[in-house]
Amino acid sequence: MWPFNKPRPISGQSSPTLASIVLRPTRLGAGMLVMVALLWLIGVNYQVNLAYVAAFWLLGFLLVGVLLNLMQLLALRIDVAMPQEVFAGQTAVLHLTVPDNIRLRQLWLCNEEEFLNHHKPSEKNLWRPWLVEAGGGGIFEWRIPAVLRGYLHVPPLRTASVAPFGLTMAQCVWHWPSEVIVYPAPIEHQLSENRPNREIDTVDARPVAGGDDLSYLQPYQDGMSLQHVAWKAYAKTGEMLAKRFEELRSSAASHIISYRDYPAGIPRDQLAGMLCQRVLAADRQGTPYILELPKSSIAPQNGQREMCLIALALW
Repeated sequence: MWPFNKPRPISGQSSPTLASIVLRPTRLGAGMLVMVALLWLIGVNYQVNLAYVAAFWLLGFLLVGVLLNLMQLLALRIDVAMPQEVFAGQTAVLHLTVPDNIRLRQLWLCNEEEFLNHHKPSEKNLWRPWLVEAGGGGIFEWRIPAVLRGYLHVPPLRTASVAPFGLTMAQCVWHWPSEVIVYPAPIEHQLSENRPNREIDTVDARPVAGGDDLSYLQPYQDGMSLQHVAWKAYAKTGEMLAKRFEELRSSAASHIISYRDYPAGIPRDQLAGMLCQRVLAADRQGTPYILELPKSSIAPQNGQREMCLIALALW
């Protein structure tokens, strides 16, 4: 809780303690502290009782202001709600809430990375106000630029308060071990008519989940749907086997979204954006499709859109 200590990081599921809060006097607080010292010196040198009274009164006011300022952050817990979908080039909007709040809190929030890299971290354009009413009301929208596809780590968040009298500033830093998957930005394009030819048999004969024709049985693995368990085989042999289905060749061949539809040499980020655009278009039109990547393929199934976007984001 000392002015020159660095605040200890706070996890998202806990509340600040005195050891994790840094308390610094503001200009008003420093001026009042100097006033207390001057009044004390006047009382000592000139034996003025009124100066003693004023000094003790101002000192008591300062102590009360410090305690009330600390109460703005103590017993505070901030929950973060992640966005459902974020594409590269957009802004990830995280919603911050304070559950079970019992007092009025006047907070200022700042991205910790911007705070450390800025040459004047006290500038107002870095801080955004957040008024949290008693009862947990109020949602703060924390906007984080999502520049690249892949994992977006939630940066640390610095929280400060000068309420209620502006005599001191209490600060703490929150850390959330959370990540947001940023999908590739869709790139509008037209497939070339002379795109590279590929052998349909090598792709369409590959067994994939989601079809109607039974291809073969495979050992059951954790996470597989129980609807695909071969219960008759289990009753005979006692071995858990899962049914493996294969898409019809005629329907799958006309709706394959493959990386092999494009010439070699295209940057992977650009190629992921092109495939993303085709996946979104097929999903909007309700067209069955298969997404083919170098080491995997995703066939029609529940949650296929999200699975395809995640695969493209992490490819």
